[in-house]
Amino acid sequence: MKLSVAQLCIVVTVLALTSCGKSKDTSESGADADAAANPSSASQSTNTVSVTAQDINPQERNSLKGGSLTLSVSDFAENWNPMHVDGNNRDYADVRGPMLPVFFHFDEAGVPTPNPDYVVSVDVISEEPTAVRYRLNPKAIWGDGSPVDGDDMVAKWKACNGENTDFNCVSTGNMEPIASITFGEDKKDVTVTYKSAFPDWSQGFSSPAVIKAESAESTDVFNTGWSELNNDWLSGPFKVGSFDATQKVMTLVPNDKWWGDAPILDSIVWRAIAPDATAQAFANQEIDAFDIGSDPDAFQRATRVENAEVRKAGGPNFRHFTFNSKAGLLQDKTIRQAIVYALDRQAIAASDLAGIDWPVAPLNNHVFLQSQVGFVDTASITGLDFNPDKAQAILDEAGWVMGEDGIREKDGQKLIVRFSQLATVKASENEALQAQSMLKDVGIQLDIVTVPISRFGPTLTGKEFEIIAFSWIGTPYPFSGLKQIYGSGSESNFAQLSLPEVDELAEQISAETNPEKRIELANEADRIIWENVHTLPLYQRPELIATRRDLANYGAFGMSSTRWENVGFTE
Repeated sequence: MKLSVAQLCIVVTVLALTSCGKSKDTSESGADADAAANPSSASQSTNTVSVTAQDINPQERNSLKGGSLTLSVSDFAENWNPMHVDGNNRDYADVRGPMLPVFFHFDEAGVPTPNPDYVVSVDVISEEPTAVRYRLNPKAIWGDGSPVDGDDMVAKWKACNGENTDFNCVSTGNMEPIASITFGEDKKDVTVTYKSAFPDWSQGFSSPAVIKAESAESTDVFNTGWSELNNDWLSGPFKVGSFDATQKVMTLVPNDKWWGDAPILDSIVWRAIAPDATAQAFANQEIDAFDIGSDPDAFQRATRVENAEVRKAGGPNFRHFTFNSKAGLLQDKTIRQAIVYALDRQAIAASDLAGIDWPVAPLNNHVFLQSQVGFVDTASITGLDFNPDKAQAILDEAGWVMGEDGIREKDGQKLIVRFSQLATVKASENEALQAQSMLKDVGIQLDIVTVPISRFGPTLTGKEFEIIAFSWIGTPYPFSGLKQIYGSGSESNFAQLSLPEVDELAEQISAETNPEKRIELANEADRIIWENVHTLPLYQRPELIATRRDLANYGAFGMSSTRWENVGFTE
């Protein structure tokens, strides 16, 4: 699984693609089988449902008690490197979160502030080109006792600045603009200088702020050296205590070398549980919280559990279809457009979210959510929206003739497209059936191929699909996805569609300091993405977290950070 800060995460359970996760100090977006990422914020206001920016039962540390917190993931990683495309998954990001450096915390509005455990101060010393001076905490160390310092920042930059493509980075968008990294009094005094103005500078060293230089010293180590979580390469309030590969259970314990506020929890236990089994596990008190995602049955079950509640927030996450532009008949843009015309995304969203207390509306922009400043309705602007008659017309014009069996054909070839359905992910299974029925109405046969959840990552990164649905788990940086998801040659461009005009616009946006101009350029890029049918946004994915009622400082974070040392239970 991929997914999941600046990078988008892919979500399966529920980032991150990611891969990363829930804006939990994330700098890259991630994918999740049931969730995935693109930076944005608040909720859509299409009905009376109230969606908050954050819902975590905030409590003061001194009022809480410890204990063991048990959570679930769909599976554990084969590659834990947060900077590698194979590690960009929401589940993996959740497990790593308490054990990697965090340079910035984000509040519920997505505003970053330096985390004093790692960063004493940050100063912008030049606007154009942007230059930023970091004073790192002298107490900050890795698990082997070596300092978290400028060497690690340099290693991240050199690995993921795009110069050596043998480093399989999930994204290079935040490292490419850097011109140099220099040291002052020592390696805890670091100045990052960019090639030009770079308004999103804080994104580049958001979580994961850095990885240990040793773990990125060569392409071999970077690409294959993270098969296990190595405490020597970790740094945070928790560390790995044990991992049972047979039972698929990982236990995190407080890091005895941690210099910040001591964790309240005695342990965090991660259990691998199939997505369709988490609601029952929660009802059985086998886990203490889980991400409901777009699962109506899970939502209803969670609301019936005694001494539990569902916490809700609007986050930068959305479900979508990715179209593999190099697979089968989807190489033809006309067919991709016909599919868009044939799909009633309002109906798909309503079906996915039936019984869930969440606004239902199609998402008509790849960059901004409907409630965000900058949003425009690109579906209306381009005309590429639900219109079955238009689908029929362009297929007729392209020579696809309706057969007696109701399936179109051309030159002896049936119009058949394949949808990779993720087993046990109810949103994916439902979307496959909905799309199959809608496409049949215009003469397109949609064959459903079931992919085991354990094969989600390899299927995605191996481009072994034609259409696949998952969620992007985003971050507070709405422009970052342009390079990561839609950029030519990006490891996370799973659609394999090269759009040079979008590449040029993304470069302009990265150096543009005028907010209105950035929005204008982003929406111009979105129009091109929409017309070429790279991906099709479905709807904003709800962040609905079922939790024990006594769990504090944890839940639906929206765009805010998880501060793991502050999570605990009320007395």
